[in-house]
Amino acid sequence: MVRQGGGRSAWPWLALLAGLLVEPSSAQHESVVGTLHNLSVSGPGEIRSLSETEVCKFCHVPHNAESPVPLWGHALSGAQYEVPEIHLGGGVAPAPQPDGASRLCLSCHDGTVALGDITGEPRSIPMAGGDRLRPGQPGYLGTDLSGSHPVSFVVTDWIVDADGARSDMALRPLSAVQADGDVALDGEGKMQCTTCHDPHSDRYYDPGRVPRFWVKSTVHEVCLTCHALR
Repeated sequence: MVRQGGGRSAWPWLALLAGLLVEPSSAQHESVVGTLHNLSVSGPGEIRSLSETEVCKFCHVPHNAESPVPLWGHALSGAQYEVPEIHLGGGVAPAPQPDGASRLCLSCHDGTVALGDITGEPRSIPMAGGDRLRPGQPGYLGTDLSGSHPVSFVVTDWIVDADGARSDMALRPLSAVQADGDVALDGEGKMQCTTCHDPHSDRYYDPGRVPRFWVKSTVHEVCLTCHALR
């Protein structure tokens, strides 16, 4: 976060931004500028704006945000999702409806809202390659999340497998999860999309091996932060 005031020159920040824009493509994946989440005219993906040059505008706005944290500027989805079951305290129940950062991610990835539908002016940004994500496109999740890892639940030490049944993987102590520097629960202690995915960096992506925007260099490293093989 850049603090206002204090008499500090903006030039160091402008120099840093310029450096990001001219780095090699492999290094650019360290920044959102070089990833598919850059939906501006400079974005590397097939879906990008026809005219908008600002990179951050598609998700964030400084004023009148849809959600004050993190100054969310994209229109939110009103969808009700089909969610997977989750084992909580010896019982099985539907996982919560997505909230927090997961709800923000789904405002684009469930396919119900136009990618250019933002707060402020222009309200709707015209896009090349399609106005929204559709079935079959990379990144499309839809509203049926029943086959996905549950999100938006509070991780605690008392979350156990239903009836104590033996499964392939057990949960590690909460303290071990909290100690990891990459796999992070949100401020309410919830597992969210952003626990495993970093929306601003795609540095570890490896087709067929490591998913988009993954927070570690291998899949199993992320899984084994929360889970332990029996």
